[in-house]
Amino acid sequence: MKKLTEKRNELISELEKLAGAAESGEEIRSYTDEEQTRMEEIRAEIEELDKTIAAKEQAMAVLAKNQPEIRSESDGENKLINAFVRNPASEQTRANETAIGQNTGVKYQQFSEDIIHGALDLCGVANLVNTVEARGTYKQIVSNSSYKITGAWTAEGVAPTVSEARWTTISIDPQKFTSECVVTYEMLNQAAFDVVPELLNQFTLDFAYGMEAGIIKGRGATTYNEPDGLVNGGTQYLTPAAGTFTTSDIVNIYHSLKSYYTQNAVWIMNNKTLSQIRQLVDGAGQFIFKQTDDFRNGYAGTILGKPVLVSEVMDDFEANASTSAFGKSPIFYGDFARGYKAIRNPGIQMQILNEKYAGVGIGVLGILWLGGKTVNDEAYVRVDVNKAST
Repeated sequence: MKKLTEKRNELISELEKLAGAAESGEEIRSYTDEEQTRMEEIRAEIEELDKTIAAKEQAMAVLAKNQPEIRSESDGENKLINAFVRNPASEQTRANETAIGQNTGVKYQQFSEDIIHGALDLCGVANLVNTVEARGTYKQIVSNSSYKITGAWTAEGVAPTVSEARWTTISIDPQKFTSECVVTYEMLNQAAFDVVPELLNQFTLDFAYGMEAGIIKGRGATTYNEPDGLVNGGTQYLTPAAGTFTTSDIVNIYHSLKSYYTQNAVWIMNNKTLSQIRQLVDGAGQFIFKQTDDFRNGYAGTILGKPVLVSEVMDDFEANASTSAFGKSPIFYGDFARGYKAIRNPGIQMQILNEKYAGVGIGVLGILWLGGKTVNDEAYVRVDVNKAST
């Protein structure tokens, strides 16, 4: 492009000289045949150069549009992160960092946002539940199940016989999910090795799994330091026995959800369970699962008209060794935005582990803070496998 532009500028300068040649001095004369011929040649060359330059600009624009968005090494935060990993002791806190305590832990705003956005793209259930960004304990107001509002038709002059609604407050505490990436000395010794994309990819995958596992199967903060997952709440639907689902089971699960939660209801299950259900047919011999070719919304298809989100965190449809009356929970169905509240710290904390991996390289610790609880059991159905006959 530079050479083409320089050539064009040279031709324009030559054309300007030829155009002014007939007016130089005191006499104004006509252009010679040679001058006219050369000016025509120059104009033709400039037109061809303009076409070539325009074509190259269009090609470069298309290539740039289809390249993955990678921030250059000169980009401020990218450069800081590389320096932070390669030589954390010498790196000072900058304007776009937040110091964590008195160690080398920092938060990078754009890096944190990239990880969170990437993890949310991979973690479908995190987009279904109601999530707020918060630091520390979050107070959620929920209805008191013992004091649900009830109205009644009342005759003239008779005192109303109704009950008032009451509410209570529950606490949702963020729990710590950690991930460690090890960057070897061999990798650090390569000047061409860009730390940022590698860390971004590894943390994104790990935190996506952590969010999905915590929201779906978290065992609780008190004993396990995990969120209270969907498995700990909801309205139970107990299957007749372990084995395989029938079409009647799916219909019954669908109608176990109260009608005012049906509009935004979604199914959640793993691929193995879905493979069983998609073989079921209705009374007319039609498959109850409908495949869709539009996967942009993250759904695999529909069952009885409602979207299906596939999550490999979900249990298989089989009994387990639990001592409770039921086994695993292979299916959730409902409006999870109204049934579950998750809280997430807006930033990802990073810390260099100098000593732990001293013989191998540098360890980079990432910390995600996530909590959650069911806030409305009526909003979704939890399908549990009945173990009575297994």
